[in-house]
Amino acid sequence: MSDTHHVPSPSLLSLEFHAKFFPRLLRSRLSPKKNEPQGTSFSHNMELTAIVMVVVCLALLALGVPMALVQKSLLGWLLAIAGLIGIAYIIFNSTAAQRGQKPTFEKFHIWIFFFFVFLGFSAGLFITAVNHQPHLIVFTAGLLGILPGYVAGILAGLWAQSLGWVSGLLNGLAGLAIFGLVIVDMLMLVS
Repeated sequence: MSDTHHVPSPSLLSLEFHAKFFPRLLRSRLSPKKNEPQGTSFSHNMELTAIVMVVVCLALLALGVPMALVQKSLLGWLLAIAGLIGIAYIIFNSTAAQRGQKPTFEKFHIWIFFFFVFLGFSAGLFITAVNHQPHLIVFTAGLLGILPGYVAGILAGLWAQSLGWVSGLLNGLAGLAIFGLVIVDMLMLVS
């Protein structure tokens, strides 16, 4: 097991947390050991069923919303409502299954953390770029935006665990969304 397992985490406001514990946690999450379990709490069959349910509900929404809004179709409204009810049920069911379990750093969602760090950088860039500031000020504001992104990322990486298995999907989507943020950041820096 990694050296962050079975060790109580220091206070979030302590220097020890940010200088030793959290960097060690990030290293262990970015390069998991081969013999270390990956932390899946449900069977592969359940995971596949859940993913299929999410895809079906999103497909219902994707089909129903345009039909309902553009064509004013009753079938479109029924499909959209069925998709929304399905998504709500999935989130409720996943959250209810996780109730009573305290979020831990052992199950920390690293891609949600990095998404918030990049989001803070992007927000800093955006706030100054829209005001047509010099590139050095825009870049500096982006670097300053990393700090609130870092804090929000730690909290979100922990809090997301309370969503149950849905948090695993969000963690993966956050990892993909980082690519979009990087592209937007590069465009803001060159414009």
